[in-house]
Amino acid sequence: MAPQQTGAPGSAAAAGGAAAVKPQFHHYHHHRLPPRHHHPSPTSLLSKLAFWSVCSVSLLLAFLLLSPSAAPAPRAALESPRRSLHASPSSTASWGGAAWEKKVRASARVRRGRGHSVLVTGAAGFVGFHAAAALRRRGDGVLGLDNFNDYYDPALKRGRAALLARSGVYVVDGDIADAELLAKLFDVVPFTHVLHLAAQAGVRHALVDPMSYVRANVAGLVALLEAARAANPQPAIVWASSSSVYGLNSHVPFSEHDRTDRPASLYAATKKAGEEIAHVYNHIYGLSLTALRFFTVYGPWGRPDMAYFFFTRDILAGVPITVYESAGGTHQTTISRDFTYIDDVVKGCVAALDTAGRSTGSGGKKRGPAPFRTYNLGNTSPVPVTQLVDLLERLLKVKAVRKVVKMPRNGDVPYTHANVSLAQRELRYRPSIDLQTGLKKFVRWYLEYYHPELAEKQKQRGSSNGKGSGGQNGSSSSAR
Repeated sequence: MAPQQTGAPGSAAAAGGAAAVKPQFHHYHHHRLPPRHHHPSPTSLLSKLAFWSVCSVSLLLAFLLLSPSAAPAPRAALESPRRSLHASPSSTASWGGAAWEKKVRASARVRRGRGHSVLVTGAAGFVGFHAAAALRRRGDGVLGLDNFNDYYDPALKRGRAALLARSGVYVVDGDIADAELLAKLFDVVPFTHVLHLAAQAGVRHALVDPMSYVRANVAGLVALLEAARAANPQPAIVWASSSSVYGLNSHVPFSEHDRTDRPASLYAATKKAGEEIAHVYNHIYGLSLTALRFFTVYGPWGRPDMAYFFFTRDILAGVPITVYESAGGTHQTTISRDFTYIDDVVKGCVAALDTAGRSTGSGGKKRGPAPFRTYNLGNTSPVPVTQLVDLLERLLKVKAVRKVVKMPRNGDVPYTHANVSLAQRELRYRPSIDLQTGLKKFVRWYLEYYHPELAEKQKQRGSSNGKGSGGQNGSSSSAR
């Protein structure tokens, strides 16, 4: 999901108890660009050198962090006051034992013919929660893994996990970079697939805690790939990259064939490094790997650090919202995003799992070529952030206090637009939810979750209006 934020979070807490946010998923060949015959400029050479330097440093740090023989790093450099995705789970969660293994096996048990047994990492996260629920509903075996860190309110994550538990999905409280735990999970359950969604998300938070991105997005990915390549059988892996990898690319709509060597943020650089690392494990160990580049995913049970979420919170609280506009460019000065509704993204994730070819390794050795794929999952209809705010005002029936400022150099990009023709062709991916429809679903959930009394009032008002106006709610027009 493209975790790009498109406004500035308000400084005041939301009315009614909304928690304030801390600063915070082609075939066997790799996509190739046609050969270019030109002499690179010094600027181009410098950008490539900088990008590959980031990848090299990320790989080095990943192996140092995962190596049991590595000397301990200074606590000030590697530890965060909150529980990061690489924090040792031994002090905060327990696992193992006969009862625990029974729960793990029961959760991962397949309930339909030819179904999958799927390990979903980041299962208490936004996309992971919805994907795990969808897989369980159709009878797949699903086991979740999440460390419930507090990048945003852990209560929201616990609430998602509680809903999954009601449907029989057990979410293991553990860390993605815990090699011992991962080895145990693969020993207890012969997973057919992994849906890897655990990550340190957010573009701007990298300015505050850069090491958390290397731990989760690089070291965590390597730990998972190491466990998967040693597993017997090896699972097929579908994992979340990001549209952020397109970085400073100016060719729109963004295609999987476009260059991705000019990241605009550390988050994007770690996701791009992840794509290169995935290629290594596909090439050497025969792991089947599919990267999904999400474009600004939104919807019920979403992430509080995303603009649509904290705009909703702040509009209701009467807190001014900051809307960024670009300093100029070839497209438009208003910041725009290819907002993609969660149900459409989940359908893409499930389709990627269903079409993922088998891994070909055995005993850690490659026996033949394995699939390596990359897909964009977006809506294909970019919407200006100002229009997003207009729609929220109509749905909430509250006027926003706007403060429009120039976009700072914080890693955000002014424009995203997905070309999904490859996913349409190979995954039968067809996004169908426009922004107005999706926001209406989100606002209904938000009010019921954070402001039930307000939700009840709107429901009664809508029922009353429906008697005399044919059931129309508001006067907003489609965002598409």
